[in-house]
Amino acid sequence: MLKNKKHLPCIILIALLLCITAHANTDSSRIDKFENELKEQQKEYREGKKEEKEKPLTIEPFCRNLSQNVTWWQMTAEEIQKIKNNGLGHSELIKVILISKKIEKSPDEIVKKRNRGDTFLKISERYGLDYGQIKNETKKIMAEVKTYGTK
Repeated sequence: MLKNKKHLPCIILIALLLCITAHANTDSSRIDKFENELKEQQKEYREGKKEEKEKPLTIEPFCRNLSQNVTWWQMTAEEIQKIKNNGLGHSELIKVILISKKIEKSPDEIVKKRNRGDTFLKISERYGLDYGQIKNETKKIMAEVKTYGTK
């Protein structure tokens, strides 16, 4: 077999290195395949999100009536519907818009505070508004919009 046994450890070491690198190369190709599949899935996900964003906005009758009845807000039905689509009910929607108009801030800012758990009372107090007045105005607007919607 081997005439010189002192080279045996070197041969074993080379054989081990070949085995290790062969295994690493197959792992590397598996990782590359996984990364490519992941990139493809991310691309498909982003394209799906774009399609969701491009869906036409369906405007609820309440939002349309609100934009036509409460003209001093100077907001379109589309703008009101986008705010409502943040998970707000009818009275919450009116409160958000009332507060935002009174303090001259974006309705999105009020929605963020609300979604963080702040109550409308707390939000109103933070900006020096009378929450009782906000509630009364909301009730009046709700009644007007419901009446307007039945005409």
